[in-house]
Amino acid sequence: MHRLPHDKRGSVYAFIWELEEWRESRRQLLEAEPAQEADVPSVDGTGRRWPVAAILVGLVAVAASGWVLTWPAGTPDPVRNPEAVRLVQLAQFASNAGRTQIETGIRYYQDAIRLDPGYADAWAGLATAHLVRVWFSEVPVKQAAALARQEAEQAMRLDPGLGSSWRVVAAASHYFDWDHARADSEFRKARELGPTDAASLSWYGDYLLDLRRFDEARDYYKRAQTVAPRWLEPISFIGNAHLFSGHPNLAIVEYQRVLESEPNYGLGMHYLGRAHMMKGEYDKGIALLKKSNELLGEIPFSLGDLGYALAKGGYRREAEALRADLIARTTKGYYPAFPIAVIEIGLGNTNAALDWLERATDERHVGFYLPSVDSVYDAVRGHPRFRAVLERMNLGFVAQ
Repeated sequence: MHRLPHDKRGSVYAFIWELEEWRESRRQLLEAEPAQEADVPSVDGTGRRWPVAAILVGLVAVAASGWVLTWPAGTPDPVRNPEAVRLVQLAQFASNAGRTQIETGIRYYQDAIRLDPGYADAWAGLATAHLVRVWFSEVPVKQAAALARQEAEQAMRLDPGLGSSWRVVAAASHYFDWDHARADSEFRKARELGPTDAASLSWYGDYLLDLRRFDEARDYYKRAQTVAPRWLEPISFIGNAHLFSGHPNLAIVEYQRVLESEPNYGLGMHYLGRAHMMKGEYDKGIALLKKSNELLGEIPFSLGDLGYALAKGGYRREAEALRADLIARTTKGYYPAFPIAVIEIGLGNTNAALDWLERATDERHVGFYLPSVDSVYDAVRGHPRFRAVLERMNLGFVAQ
């Protein structure tokens, strides 16, 4: 396996055979360029004809991504703008998501749509990026969720058979609307339309994890891993299923697998730090959380968990300073309340923690995982105010 040189944070790897296939595809494209105006018959027998180079670019991009695109029977496959296809490939950030990667992905998707407004995959990708941005920046949920829904619905209009757009609306229904029955139905639709979409499988695993259905969540993460063996997120999240069910040693095995493949994988390093914290290995956990916070872009959930770790590890003054900094940010513009709640839990300030958690509930942004499952809330799980929060989120039925 070779590491591809580039100027972005993180690493991109490819097998030798993949590099050779890519080089061969580029050679074919370059050879085809002088004959760009040449026509070839369409496959549907309608007599419609397409530029050779454009078709080759589209086929190369689809082959590289591993996607299978389907179109209604009897209609010709549309020819995508080659530059838009390239931009969509550049936009994909799931291999190692962080603040910078997602912001860059949004710009690429927007550029692709400007070039090709009818490109459903670009609209679905932009919807995904705007939704995920909620966890990797400081944008209000109402604004981000509305935008993501609009973009997903546009993708549905352009291609009713595209499962990834249903995945976006399902996640919004679960995380922000707290309509979990509707989310389950929408996730099912996403999987029916895109049975090999690894993200739909992994996101449904997240949904099951929030409902504390640990075994089912692990099953869907494993399915996602089978579909996309080199995608690290499902492996990390198998670890999270172990972590949140009280098995940090099993979780650590999964996180270490991930970091052996990509030492700078932010999410894997973050939850490895959380696992060491659960075991009482505070200094080791804090060191990992500090590094992952940098890799992820100092985003709210990484800062909250770092503050919690500092407090639990005996670095109370540092935790209090971080808490004060985050509180100050809330007075200067929107900044989510949930990381402050998490730090207050670490400091042992139960009432203050619940105050901030109730504010986070008002904002409809309560963390990377919902409080129903996130083990950071174990210290207040039995408190009546915490139970009331779960009731507001339509999670009162989840066994604690």
